[in-house]
Amino acid sequence: MNWEAIAAIGQMLGSIAVLVTLGYLAVQLRHSRTALLGSITLTRAAMLRDQMMAGASDEGLAHLIVKAQTAFGGVNLPFVDEIVKRAGLTVEEAQRVYGYQAAWWQIRSESIRYMKELPDADQEGFDARMRAIFRAGSLDRLWYETSKPALGTDAVRYIDNLLAQPG
Repeated sequence: MNWEAIAAIGQMLGSIAVLVTLGYLAVQLRHSRTALLGSITLTRAAMLRDQMMAGASDEGLAHLIVKAQTAFGGVNLPFVDEIVKRAGLTVEEAQRVYGYQAAWWQIRSESIRYMKELPDADQEGFDARMRAIFRAGSLDRLWYETSKPALGTDAVRYIDNLLAQPG
């Protein structure tokens, strides 16, 4: 075997190594992008949850929101109207309950997003809690049913399928 043949083999092996490296980098880039998108989604959900909890826990802010909505002829959310009627709460109090429920929904919907990654026992426990929380006639169920059109479709589909199952 002469030196030219050895050099050609070396070049071919080098080319294969470059292709393998490029393939590996492409896979790593895709994983990195997926992780970045997941991080952005989690951050957005946490900020939204914090904003909802601020409205739920700050009596002054709730008062200002209701006052501003009234001044602009705002219409209450169906949940707010229903809870004012059923529980005798003020609109401000009902808005605060809505904010609290919305913050919990953010936590639950993010859990649903990563449900497939949980061990079976954790998923079963989560499902049992969701069935208990969203049972017919509960406050959470009222919030869910009246807010459903504005909620993320994947989480809504998961909860609807869960509630449709017996037991």
